[in-house]
Amino acid sequence: MTHRERVLRTLEHAEPDRVPLDLGSVGSLIVDPLYFEVKKLLGIHEDIAPYRSGSTANYYDERILEALDVDFRHLWLTSADKPKAKRNPDGTVRDEWGILWSSEGSYPVHFPLKGATENDIASFNWPLPEGRWDLTGLKERAERLSRDTDYALVAKAVFGGGGILERCYYLRSIEELLVDMRLREQIARFIIDRVVEVEIALWDMYLDAVGPYIHVVQRASDLGTQASLLLSPELYRAFLKPAEERVFHFIKGKAPQAKLWFHSCGAVSELIEDFIDIGVEILNPVQPLAAGMDSFQLKKRFGTRICFHGGIDIQRAMPGTLEDVRREVNTRLRAFGPGGGYILAPVNHLQADTPAENVLALYRYAREAGRYPLPSLTNSSR
Repeated sequence: MTHRERVLRTLEHAEPDRVPLDLGSVGSLIVDPLYFEVKKLLGIHEDIAPYRSGSTANYYDERILEALDVDFRHLWLTSADKPKAKRNPDGTVRDEWGILWSSEGSYPVHFPLKGATENDIASFNWPLPEGRWDLTGLKERAERLSRDTDYALVAKAVFGGGGILERCYYLRSIEELLVDMRLREQIARFIIDRVVEVEIALWDMYLDAVGPYIHVVQRASDLGTQASLLLSPELYRAFLKPAEERVFHFIKGKAPQAKLWFHSCGAVSELIEDFIDIGVEILNPVQPLAAGMDSFQLKKRFGTRICFHGGIDIQRAMPGTLEDVRREVNTRLRAFGPGGGYILAPVNHLQADTPAENVLALYRYAREAGRYPLPSLTNSSR
């Protein structure tokens, strides 16, 4: 089977020749120090420019994807005309939303709408894209990958690893946003609606360029912690579920052939039925050490209605021994693999505490053990 055929068969809940493998999707890159170690171990000498800055994982290297036999290639919205962030002398960065980011780039240190009144929020300069960005290069890349390779093509999220919830609390602060949802409903709904308008405008441009060529569209919003949901199911259903559904509906109208993929870290089992209800077809990262996220139970409850992407633990298994890595692969294949509907990937960025040898072992062993009918696993039971 080609890489693309393998993925498409899996997404139809059927068994291909082997379980597809991914690396480079939203939330599953390699942090920079480990990237350089993996690159060296593979004997890749030439450097490439980072594809982004201000993150812990800034490199997207197709040479590594090829060496690991990853079944996907990824596209992301970028343009010379994109509003420029402003870097300050202290290393902090103010983006086009007015959010001030730490010098490491990983968290906001100033929230432009924190403490703002209704009038302040109504007059805020929401960063709707002005005119049309030049996406010629992005369209050409999508065309070339579609025509000249056999990979499944992924459109990565326009907000990166965050989504509607994160964008709203980056603006308002999480404390004030949650209070708004309880006590100032009109403010919460106004902010959410404006963020959705910006996201849809970005998807409109993006999918005009790549829509005909893609097989998966990725969005994200972290709704869980390791132990529980970040907000109650009632608040999610009242405020965020309708907003997420509006964006997914728009995307499906622009790229009806693409499967809808959603990243939500942590203990989100209580919301999976809601995700299915709004059109999610692939759930990531199905974090196995989070509360209520047992892989076997998730497959049993939802496996005929949603595909699973991720599953490989980066907290204990990947930093461990080679035997820990093999055991982890076997467990996830046994849980998620039967009947198709599973794409194997790390549950988040592979971290610096993971040995480079373990990264290579993960993909090498997954290619071997993940061959259907999973002969080495069929006699295993949990």
